[in-house]
Formats: sequence, structure tokens, C-alpha cells
Amino acid sequence: MKKQITQIRDINEIEKLIQEAATGVLCIHLDNEKLMQVACNFIYLDKNIYTFLDNTEENFEHIKYGAAGSFSIFKNDKVNTKTKEFTYRLTFITVNGEIKDIDDIKLVDQVTELYRLKYSSVIKTENYKLSENLKPIILDSKEIKSVIEEGI
Repeated sequence: MKKQITQIRDINEIEKLIQEAATGVLCIHLDNEKLMQVACNFIYLDKNIYTFLDNTEENFEHIKYGAAGSFSIFKNDKVNTKTKEFTYRLTFITVNGEIKDIDDIKLVDQVTELYRLKYSSVIKTENYKLSENLKPIILDSKEIKSVIEEGI
């Protein structure tokens, strides 16, 4: 088995990959010393990750705002084995930061509209309503890392 790992350092390239992704996994530290992992859709804005969490979920009341969190994106590219020496190519992106509540109404409206444009663009703005049990949160990023793994 042959494997090559390359770190992506160009923030523009990393941001392009993040913008292209539709989903990721959010990991949140809870106040009961457990971790909660949620596969979710997201918005990337100003180097931060925004998503909506269901406040009726069992662990929602244990979210520890101000605690560390991370968001991971995984991308698997098809490789043309006739022109490349590798048979697979995986891209991993991790955004580490702090989980925060969003209390700015204008920011909530902006994130909601971007979310609508990304995931439900056929619905007009005036007809787009979020469920009352969805609460917007932010992963205030401190570090963004990305690596590409290619191998046989």
C-alpha cells in the first residue's frame, strides 16, 4: 500500500472546498462531559460555520456554549487510474473553534437566507419558514486545516 498526504495551506482553496460541500459533522462538547456529533447542513460565512440544531433533541439542553467544537468535511474524489498513479483521493477539512449562541437578529436573518439559497433556492424568501424548534448556532473558528490523502 502506498499513501501520500499533502497539507493544503492556501486558505482560498480550502474555502472553495468548504463552499462546495453540502454537509459535514459537527462535534460539540456537552456540559455533562460527553460529546455530541451531528451530521448537518451548514453555511460558511466569514470563516465561521453556521448551522441549525433541533432544540427538542435530548442532548440540546446540555450544549456548553463557549466550549470547544469542531466541524469536519470529507470529500472522496474519483481518480482516473489510467492517468494517475493513485487509485483514491480523499480530502479532509476540519474547522476547530468555539460553539456560540447567535443573538444578533440581523445575523440570524442573513444565515437563514443563505441557508435557503444553498438548500432550498426554489422556495421564495417570503415563503421560507424555519421550524420553531431549529436554533441557529455558530462555530466561531480558531483554526482551519485541510489535508489530501492519495493512495493505492
